Amino acid sequence: MPTALVNEVINLSTVQAATLRFDNGYIYLNAGVRGVVVIRQNAQQYLAFERNCPYRPYDACAKVSMDRSGFFLADSCCSSRFDLRGQLTSGPATRPLRQYITSLSGNLLYISN
Repeated sequence: MPTALVNEVINLSTVQAATLRFDNGYIYLNAGVRGVVVIRQNAQQYLAFERNCPYRPYDACAKVSMDRSGFFLADSCCSSRFDLRGQLTSGPATRPLRQYITSLSGNLLYISN
């Protein structure tokens, strides 16, 4: 699976990060292989995942996005689904999404691998 260096900082007090002030809020970052999705679990915990689907990751359309419902992530190319913790809920993918390390310090959220 392709990899990329990820070293991002999000200021949670900015307008761009407003959706991360609510549980299950999310934003996309232009980082990683095909982008990173950051999801707030609660005020102290944020998760970050690679948007490159683990099923046929070299296919041009292998990219997960938040479903309109906001309850899961899906790849429109292969129809694999993942819960908001990055775990596979239906295939053809066989692995969870690649998770990045998150660290919160005040209003700054650090994301790296």
